[in-house]
Amino acid sequence: MLRRSFISFALIASLLLPLSAVCALEELTDSEADTIIQAQEQAKIARKAERIAELEKVTVKSEGRSTLPNGQEVIIREVEPPPNVGPRLVTHTESQPSAAPILSLTPEQITSLQAQAAKENVVLMLSATIYDQSVSRLSWRYEGSEFVAFSNIDFNLLAGAHSIQTDTHDFSFFMGIGDASTKDNPYANETVPHASNFSAARSEYTVMQGDPEHQAAFAGIEALLEHYDANLPELKIEHQRRQALTAARKRYDAKHPKETPEPFIMQFWIPEKRSGVDSSPPSKPSLNSASN
Repeated sequence: MLRRSFISFALIASLLLPLSAVCALEELTDSEADTIIQAQEQAKIARKAERIAELEKVTVKSEGRSTLPNGQEVIIREVEPPPNVGPRLVTHTESQPSAAPILSLTPEQITSLQAQAAKENVVLMLSATIYDQSVSRLSWRYEGSEFVAFSNIDFNLLAGAHSIQTDTHDFSFFMGIGDASTKDNPYANETVPHASNFSAARSEYTVMQGDPEHQAAFAGIEALLEHYDANLPELKIEHQRRQALTAARKRYDAKHPKETPEPFIMQFWIPEKRSGVDSSPPSKPSLNSASN
């Protein structure tokens, strides 16, 4: 079993700075989280009302209704085409492509673009199981091989790390993150290492499956750990804010239960063809669900 570990200079710098200098965000109180969720819901209700009002402006030619197994009503309407949509003449002037603007770049911008283009783009699909909020089991595939490692950090803190750029790579991460207990280990054939087996001063990971010398396969993991070390105070606050908003969402939903799904409305029109002119496509759906 091989352990690969490192400590970032950015971590040392962050420990020397006050929290206010490192983090621009602040933790959310329950009251603040409730206010944010309520404002989001009010904005959603206002958007729905605007869409419904727009739907009701048209002249309905025919209408069909049905109900889905979950109780949601589906309304499909054929309506009169809007006045600004329909057949039109295509002139020679309209078909001419417009001249592309001339873009002037500085030497520094050109160098930056060249450096960005030279980076290797890597997409990493990563599964993380966090045991007792202290040790994370990581699994991913690289070039057809399965890799498994344990790390001494709580990967819940990295839930918002969707992309990271290094000097040589541009990483995109799609992570499935879940919590578990060592007493109820979903991987019964594996022994979860205790947090004390790792260094208390730095982030580390221990390779359990896969070639530990395959450096390219671990580049994304190391980029995540470097990001963790360099931004730990901010990551903790972002995690607290996510948890606070999730709890506030549950409180809001409990106070505003939805008995049945809102209706799904779809409207479409069929433009009329006129001789001698180009017409629009034979049918075109309009606005739809008032529930989105």
